[in-house]
Amino acid sequence: MRTLGTNPLRNALFLLLPGLSLKRWLALGALGAVAVGLGLAFTFQFPVGPKFISFVGVASLRDAPSVVRGSAFIALGAICFGFAVYKLFSSMRSVRRKGRRLGLLDSLYVERVLGAGPRVVAIGGGTGLSSLLRGIKHYTVNLTAVVTVADDGGSSGRLRSELGILPPGDIRNCLVALADSETVMQKLMDYRFATMGDLNGHSFGNMLIAVLADIGGAFDRGVEMAGELLAIRGRVIPSTSANVTLVANTVSGATLIGESQVGTARERIRSVTLQPEDAPCHPEARRAIEEADLIILGPGSLFTSIVPNLLVSDIAGSISKSTALKMYVCNVAEQPGETEGYSLMDHMNVLRHYLGEQGVDIVIANNRLPAEALTSGLKLIKPETVWKAHAAYVQADVIDEAVLSHHDPAKLAGVIAATYRTHRGIRRRFRGGWLKSRPAPSQSNGKVHI
Repeated sequence: MRTLGTNPLRNALFLLLPGLSLKRWLALGALGAVAVGLGLAFTFQFPVGPKFISFVGVASLRDAPSVVRGSAFIALGAICFGFAVYKLFSSMRSVRRKGRRLGLLDSLYVERVLGAGPRVVAIGGGTGLSSLLRGIKHYTVNLTAVVTVADDGGSSGRLRSELGILPPGDIRNCLVALADSETVMQKLMDYRFATMGDLNGHSFGNMLIAVLADIGGAFDRGVEMAGELLAIRGRVIPSTSANVTLVANTVSGATLIGESQVGTARERIRSVTLQPEDAPCHPEARRAIEEADLIILGPGSLFTSIVPNLLVSDIAGSISKSTALKMYVCNVAEQPGETEGYSLMDHMNVLRHYLGEQGVDIVIANNRLPAEALTSGLKLIKPETVWKAHAAYVQADVIDEAVLSHHDPAKLAGVIAATYRTHRGIRRRFRGGWLKSRPAPSQSNGKVHI
């Protein structure tokens, strides 16, 4: 979101935005000020224009002594003005109590305008989900990130085995992405210890979540407490509270155990399962899906970030039954080992296996193919020339100029917001009046180009 800054005219116009719950008190205060002015004019018998007639004259106490007439108007105006000032300060104080690390007007915008935005559930993990959240938080704060907890590598894997907690790495990335003070908090939460001892390689953010989980008595409570400390816009919820392990079988019959092995597969994956297979869905995750206006799958690694969530009991079923608008954001590039050679339709076929033929309403894919080669040596996923799926197909330039294999958070959020406005029906709308939003997409033969 743009900082409103110190431009007095812009700030004054901002106060008139719909949804701030300020205009009524500003109007009442202005009415009170006018009444006080009239009272002073009546008291000192200043001319105030043509003589009042009929009902207006009676209501203005035309025939009363000037002192009585003036005093009545001054008292009424002072009461209205004082009450308006009280309500304005109460309204602003309630926003300040939220603990936002923003200026007052920015906090008002976040709490009142973005707080009236659609209920969005984003499902995935890894850097893709955090990139999405980093952009979409500028359009609504009614955000729930449902995050996979199958990670078994790095700092997260070590904490998981040593402390018996769920892996905090992907959840940490989502918390940082939703924080108001994103730059400062990212440096702190991503800080890694470099020692010769047991702390070596551990992320401070992972350690913080582990400590808060111990203090709160449960991992999800620790995540909630971390969100409160960071003043995040939305919620971050693990897809399950069970200690799950990702298992994959390849086309040659090899079995890969653990997300770290699945993510580095050197041949096509035939099937993916969770152990235990009946891992229960986190109740808050299921509730968020059921109440959502918009459900977004991805971006992220197909078999290690998105599919693990769909394998959790009740999540795939809740998504399929939901009346929300359901989007899939396809990766910009192939994943090393995991999805090398996969087309957009290959990704869609995997999702349809878990969600059914009509489990996704809209697919968003990149349609810009820069001439520069990716540093990883992999290829960008090409847009489909013939689209045969049930879902609407939206093509747009969503590439990050700094890292061509990743999504640009602002570009992607703009495309999602524009697409939602086009297809939302009667659902709650994104409020983008003070944002640099992209133009709405146009649709032709099931394809949309932005």
